[in-house]
Amino acid sequence: MCLTALQVQATELIFCYEDKTAATLFLSEGSDVPIDDPDALLEVIQRLDNKLAEVSIRYVRKPWQACLSDLRSNKVNAVIAAYRPERTAFGQYPLTKSQQPDSTRALSKFSSCLIGSNKFHKQWQSREVFQTKAFTLAIPRGYKLNKTLAQEPFFIQHTASVAKALELIERGVADASIGLCQIGSHKVASHYDSTTLKTIYPPVAAEQGYLLFSKEFYQQHQSLSQRIWRVLADQDNAKLYVDHLNKANQVASTDRY
Repeated sequence: MCLTALQVQATELIFCYEDKTAATLFLSEGSDVPIDDPDALLEVIQRLDNKLAEVSIRYVRKPWQACLSDLRSNKVNAVIAAYRPERTAFGQYPLTKSQQPDSTRALSKFSSCLIGSNKFHKQWQSREVFQTKAFTLAIPRGYKLNKTLAQEPFFIQHTASVAKALELIERGVADASIGLCQIGSHKVASHYDSTTLKTIYPPVAAEQGYLLFSKEFYQQHQSLSQRIWRVLADQDNAKLYVDHLNKANQVASTDRY
């Protein structure tokens, strides 16, 4: 009887996350959160789901742009996204009293590194001597370089996916690409690394990932939304995500050879 009552009272939250089979490994609008394995998010969100009896999460998997479009039209209630001022017109981020994004309630900090050949590693260390676009950087379509990378000597070649970008490096057509390498303070065991490819630390780009609610959901469930952000902030999302991702990457590395 009590369980039934709790189930009836639970608020449904429709969470949309990226369909990796229908989109690139990077979110496709601007320099966003580099979610390398969308399935790894599920452990983080499911942990939240198990902790809160007052919420029942329904999972929807679509291409990133469809998730964002559905959030705008309130067909879904939440997505994971980096902060972009234009998204505040239709979405609600956790904010400070000064109306700035509250990084203490972010899901985590997602960092990306350059991935390149052994030759590129050596050349990259002495890149200051280059005055022109000396290196070809292969990146998925829709991914935009941050200000720091935009000032580096790169010629940009767009690809359909990170896998295609790495293929170009191995064929000698491109020099480097970009991939997720660290979450919070935890380094990710990269399945990109091989005898010919290596990740270059430190990271060259970083984004805070937030649980972004639709305006309508937040307005109807403000206290619940605030509680969800607090619970997410209290759990070690970076470790949960990295542990899951490292296991997946170990399997991928085994399959690769």
